Amino acid sequence: MLKQYRATLTFIAIVVFLISVGYAWLGPVRATSAVLSGLTLAALYFLLGAGLSLIFGLMDVLNFAHGIIFMIGAYIGYSLFGNPRLFTNTLPLILMVVAGALVGVYIGRPLRAWEARRRQLPADAPPLRIILSRIAPSVLLALLAVGLLFWGTRGFPLNRLIAFEPTATGGAVPTAQAQEPLSHMAVRLVGMMVAGLLLGPVLVREKRLEARGPFWKTLVVSLILSAVAAIVLWTRDPAERFMLGLSVDVRFVLALLAGAATGALLGVFIETVFIRSFYGRPVTQLVLTLGLMFIGVELVRAIWGKEGRPPMAVPSLFAESCRSPNLIAWLSERCSSIDVLGRAFPTYRLFIILIGLVILIGVWILLRYTRLGMIVRAGVQDSAMVEALGINVRRVFTLVFALGSALAALGGVVAAPFVGVYPDMGGAFQLQAFIAVVIGGMGSYIGTAVGAIILGLARAFGDVLVTGGIPLPWTEQVLRASPAIARASTVLIMAIVLLVRPAGIFGQKE
Repeated sequence: MLKQYRATLTFIAIVVFLISVGYAWLGPVRATSAVLSGLTLAALYFLLGAGLSLIFGLMDVLNFAHGIIFMIGAYIGYSLFGNPRLFTNTLPLILMVVAGALVGVYIGRPLRAWEARRRQLPADAPPLRIILSRIAPSVLLALLAVGLLFWGTRGFPLNRLIAFEPTATGGAVPTAQAQEPLSHMAVRLVGMMVAGLLLGPVLVREKRLEARGPFWKTLVVSLILSAVAAIVLWTRDPAERFMLGLSVDVRFVLALLAGAATGALLGVFIETVFIRSFYGRPVTQLVLTLGLMFIGVELVRAIWGKEGRPPMAVPSLFAESCRSPNLIAWLSERCSSIDVLGRAFPTYRLFIILIGLVILIGVWILLRYTRLGMIVRAGVQDSAMVEALGINVRRVFTLVFALGSALAALGGVVAAPFVGVYPDMGGAFQLQAFIAVVIGGMGSYIGTAVGAIILGLARAFGDVLVTGGIPLPWTEQVLRASPAIARASTVLIMAIVLLVRPAGIFGQKE
């Protein structure tokens, strides 16, 4: 009986120990505040770690680029919330590249098939012919596409579009001065479309050289994307005024949706373009995702600058500068804080905890009681058997990658009003999320939630030890620790857990 519930008892013991020590040394007021702060951090760690756990559990992929998706989601939500002109001027360019690439992929399959036949030469073929057969025309098309992409984005006023707030370097730039004329943007759109057409054949995999579906469907989707790009560009000024005229609450919800959607698309892109060819090669995956992490950080710095941004505005439910005595009063007063044992606690942090709880329950229901969840759980156990039943496991892999990435990006948007946005936020939160996953057990969804709670509480109590200190009994001295010790406390807990349970609290021995 005890062996069956060993993991749960271990989790309860650790949490009870942390809370008991906290209440004994800090008192009920400071300890309760620390517990709530720890649960806030735990919710953010879980939103990032849940995707890591799902991806590793199903695909055995340690995605070190997951923190970048968290950071990009935060920047996307932050920009949509306060700077719509950045989207109305850049989204059309992206849509035109995608529209061209869709058609390029379809018409590029015959070219890639011809390249594959060219490489099938006899062993006694002349050396010059062998060398020429290795020069793929699709590589030349790729070089042309890259050149067109550079040409199409050369001189694009990105710095002026970013300078929307008065705190920007050099001050805010009015929209009329920041945007290019429509005629210049139309030329850029044409260049992006052609670049996508040339890039399409490069994206065709030799294992899928046959055309999928009729060409007219691909053409219709491409035309729709092109029309959307043109409409967004044509209506960019009224669209910006409309977005800024919306309430804070509506813009916050749109920021959440935009961040999650961007994360899902990035997840699909990373899985299909980079990860899919290297399943079963963990070292290659590790090096590749580490490279994507560094590229992502530099890309964000190039677009949004090296400086961080102040915290995003919170919804109106948490905006009033007052303190509500309880949750019932807060619903009508909409105060920024609530009274907790005589101490103010920010209500937006309670919202973060609620978001983490909702995602925890929602994804658990998805995995436990839906057909997709059944396929995912079966794929974790034996993906070959699931594929033998006629289920497209690769598509499930992509879907799970998109889901995990969407959760990470959503966490980034939720964190923006709490910690702001800055280029290094992805790496900082990703490290803590990895530790939470390891503590809970690699590949265990519930274990990730457990690890996040333990980690959040440990970090919160460690921060209290650094900032306020702990009064020593029978003396007037206060024990304080350095910030390095607070950061190291999470690693110390991970080491202790792994010494007791090497596979993690809910991990399974292989």
